[in-house]
Amino acid sequence: METSINLPDNKAYEQQLLFSEDSLIPSNLPQLHELHPTHNLSAVFDDCHNYIYANEGLLKDKIFHEMVKLLIMKLFDEQNTNDGSVQFGITSVEYRNIRTNTRSSFEERLKSLFNVVKSKYKGFLHDDALKLRPMTLAYVVAKLQYINLTKTPGDIKGQAFQAFVYRHQRGDRGEFFTPYPIVKLAVKMIDPRPHEKIIDPACGSGGFLIQALAYIQKTNPNVDKVSYIQENIRGTEFNPDVALSAIIRLAFEGGSGAEISCDNALLEKEELNNSFDIVLTNPPFGNKGKVEDPKILKPYVLARKWNRLKANDWGPSNKGLAGQSPDILFIERCLNMLRPGGRMAIVLPDGLLQNPTSTHIRFWIRSHARILGVVSIPQEAFIPYGTGIKTSLLLLQKRPCDDSNECFMARIQKMGYDVKGQPVYKRDEFGRLAKTLSGLPIIEDDIEEIASAYNNFKHGAVMQKSERIYIIPEKILDSRLDAEHYKPEDQYLVEHLKSIGAKPLGKIADILSETDIFRKARESEIRYIAISNVDARTMQVVSQQIMKAHEAPSRATYRVCKGDIITAVSGASTGTQRHATALITEDEDGAICSNGFAVIRNIHSVEPLFLLAFMRTNHYLRQVRRLMTGHAIPCISSEDLSKVLIPIPLKKEQKRIANLIMSLMAMRREGLKAGKRAVSEVESLFDPMH
Repeated sequence: METSINLPDNKAYEQQLLFSEDSLIPSNLPQLHELHPTHNLSAVFDDCHNYIYANEGLLKDKIFHEMVKLLIMKLFDEQNTNDGSVQFGITSVEYRNIRTNTRSSFEERLKSLFNVVKSKYKGFLHDDALKLRPMTLAYVVAKLQYINLTKTPGDIKGQAFQAFVYRHQRGDRGEFFTPYPIVKLAVKMIDPRPHEKIIDPACGSGGFLIQALAYIQKTNPNVDKVSYIQENIRGTEFNPDVALSAIIRLAFEGGSGAEISCDNALLEKEELNNSFDIVLTNPPFGNKGKVEDPKILKPYVLARKWNRLKANDWGPSNKGLAGQSPDILFIERCLNMLRPGGRMAIVLPDGLLQNPTSTHIRFWIRSHARILGVVSIPQEAFIPYGTGIKTSLLLLQKRPCDDSNECFMARIQKMGYDVKGQPVYKRDEFGRLAKTLSGLPIIEDDIEEIASAYNNFKHGAVMQKSERIYIIPEKILDSRLDAEHYKPEDQYLVEHLKSIGAKPLGKIADILSETDIFRKARESEIRYIAISNVDARTMQVVSQQIMKAHEAPSRATYRVCKGDIITAVSGASTGTQRHATALITEDEDGAICSNGFAVIRNIHSVEPLFLLAFMRTNHYLRQVRRLMTGHAIPCISSEDLSKVLIPIPLKKEQKRIANLIMSLMAMRREGLKAGKRAVSEVESLFDPMH
């Protein structure tokens, strides 16, 4: 195994840290030219963490804070030495003094260095002193003293810091972390230029900002990195420890420390409005709480109640909400920060892009920004980071801007890692690892392909539609903004059905909305139909549950009548081959069904049994899947169900299909009778009275 550091005396780095012999500690402090980059920074961080944990008994947040202080001191020392002498180090004499509990120059030197750094970063370092004991300080300093952090490759530092911060500062939802493939894709698609100012108002440990800097350096090698960072990069992070890690990462690249502010980005700051060319961000989202502070909510239009004015038009009222989700507020905040024509890449939960309750939010977004593209992120992408929420990457351009007739859509299927966060590599047809020319295994992901396709799209290249990457006409963007809603094969199906005169379900039948009040008669007996009581294959109710009205589950909602069709509208099987749909016969007339069903009534313009048969076809199920929302509990609203297109063939064709369904039902009835006769015959054979 290669060593992570090349020491001047060529002794292995790990040997230097055994401390079993004083001679293994250098007799003099290292010189700057003796420091070397490392390709194993994560392992060094892990060693330091484990030693502190074992010998100091600190909790992980305290370990993090002490390590951050030492890393800042180390970095400052590297970048501010005048004569090449390093202060961040330990000698063999100092180590012997520590072992004998004698005050040493090591402690005084580190204290002096810390005071200088504390003064420079006074907004973030609030401690008066280093909290680790001298022996622990000696271990960590010795681990780091021959590493040149400044010259260690940016991707190595980025991965090490991401893992380090994640280990110590991960919140309940992993809110400080965005998977690296998503960061990389967002930056490539947004394509930052050397003159553009970039901000991440929820920057976490600075992943988007560091990746944007790397992209600028790669595409514009003559740009002065230090000047670019200090003039064009800005970030805000609410958590002070995590903000400090972002400062360190930028400082590694030449930042001054002023690029990151520790603040609540949702607080209105007029001076930041219309100030940036690019926003790259993954704001906190989830169901852990809403922003309720009236001072924060007051300026936000999306923190008010909204009213539907007409079919596709919404307007805000003057009445504010008691609370609003932070991700919604961040959308408005980010667009306010952009200059007209500025671009934004933002990671959002799919609920905001598809749920009916968020329609007004999407209306506001489209009123203020052009939709450049939407990339669906797999649900498992964030699982290694602490949440299973399904998300998408949304690319916007603030209005006024040039309009476009088309919108880019893509669906990531390969993230390059599995649900445990372990890398997934490409393999050839024989199962062998695919490798680069240098012999490294190749990560299997869709990132480069999607980024390249988007770049071609921006430059007007003709694109071949595929299942994963496609272009849609801007005019067909409706109230939904999720990429799954616009899959090419589904769009083709819808257009085909329209071309043959198919009608929306809501035009040929009623969808029951009136709930039954059966619970008032508490002791009366009811028959209840749940989704599990329907055989999807024969399209019939196969059993009913008998119970008292007061015992009925909360989902018991609709009273069904003979001739109704019930069809599933929620649950994991909805829209699949196991989708439950059934005709209500005399046997079920008057029963109560679950609100997991929609009740189709007053069917006209089409044979009811033809409609029943169509509702078992892929043509119907694909439309249902396209209109469903939610991932934990997928469902389709009655309003969307009414939009499902039903073809209306010639009457004779409808009759022919209806007769087939009648034959199926007759066979089932005969089968049930035969089953009962067989059971009766068996019982009679053993009847003691026979």
